[in-house]
This record gives sequence, C-alpha cells and structure tokens, in this order.
Amino acid sequence: MSPLLLLAWGSSVDFATLLQVGQAITTADRNLQAKGWRPAPERQPDQLDRERAGNPLASLSACSGSGLGYCRYDYRRGQHTLTVITAAFLPGAGPGASVVRWSDGPAGRLWGLCQQEASARLLPCGGQ
Repeated sequence: MSPLLLLAWGSSVDFATLLQVGQAITTADRNLQAKGWRPAPERQPDQLDRERAGNPLASLSACSGSGLGYCRYDYRRGQHTLTVITAAFLPGAGPGASVVRWSDGPAGRLWGLCQQEASARLLPCGGQ
C-alpha cells in the first residue's frame, strides 16, 4: 500500500517524507501548518503534560512521565489525521522535543523510529 494518499481537494500527502526523525517539534509544527495541517489534539493536555512538552503547541495531546519522555501531537487535514510522537531525549538530536515517529491516523502505518519494549533501543518502524 502506498504512503501517498489523495486528499479530498486533490492534493496528495506523502506521509513517508512529511517529517524527519530528529526534527524539532516546533519546526515540524510550523512546516505542517504551512502545508495545511491543523492542530487537532485527541484530548486536552493537563498542566503537567504542558510542562513535560516544554512548548505551547496547540497540537499537544499528552506526554508520558517516564522513559524517553514521549509526547503526542495530533493534526488534521481534511479527512486525514496525523499523529506525531516526540522524545525529549532523542540521542543525536538537538535540545528539546524531537520527532521520533509519525503515523497516518486510523490506518496506523508508522514512519520513523519505533521501540518494541521499554528497555529496547529505537529501530526503524516496520511501515517504512
């Protein structure tokens, strides 16, 4: 199945190249919004999530309290959704939250780096 999807208004999305591992979430957010993606958090984050995220992005849904400091950001463009997972401490990335992986909503295909077990290292996701 191709990661290139045709959106309702005729433009396409190549989910595989939409983001980059290690990209700062603030840069990713700015680029996504320039391409028509709008913040659509699955739930409203609480104050602790906001503190863990370290940014004021409207797309933030939640953050974990352990491990690599994962946070989830959600977006919508037409009928399509996008979930972006970041890590606060991604090896080789700059300071702050960096993109680790992303998925195309309900289809659940993953791009970027995945972790099979809590203590396992990050490896390329199977959907690439």
